[in-house]
Amino acid sequence: MIESMQLFEEVTQVGIVVRDLKSALAQYSERLGLGPWRIYRYAPPRLTETRIRGQEIPYSMDTAICWSGKVMWELIESLEGPTIYEEFLEAHGEGIHHVQVGHTGLDYDAHVKSFADRGCPILMEGNFEGARFAYFDTESPLKTIIEIRGAPEDWTRPEPDWWYPAAP
Repeated sequence: MIESMQLFEEVTQVGIVVRDLKSALAQYSERLGLGPWRIYRYAPPRLTETRIRGQEIPYSMDTAICWSGKVMWELIESLEGPTIYEEFLEAHGEGIHHVQVGHTGLDYDAHVKSFADRGCPILMEGNFEGARFAYFDTESPLKTIIEIRGAPEDWTRPEPDWWYPAAP
């Protein structure tokens, strides 16, 4: 029987997969007024524990993030390795790939277990400088992928590799 506890309290991020990050940054900035964007390269040695469907597989991507209110917007361009981003691009083209959700009542491992207990195993996961993330196999039943993130309470986001259009 599925436990009745809600698995998230809020949507914290909208993740969009793109083929060309620089072009997407210009479009989201000009058309929606979003930014400034922090751009990070998720690649070894900063990116570790990379797995796809439980298998250790190296991959890398560039991500750009900014906030609109409490919601983070994330643009993702896959760089190397097979990824669920590339799978999404092939199946759907560019677009909203996932929503990241948060729940203050569960630690990361308990949150992962709660999804697994409901029949949603991890599709892809990794650890970026101490912040763990996992995407769950929820696209078939929910029509989108759900992501969670977990980091120590004292974790701080590193300085970006670069800004778009410029640092604030």
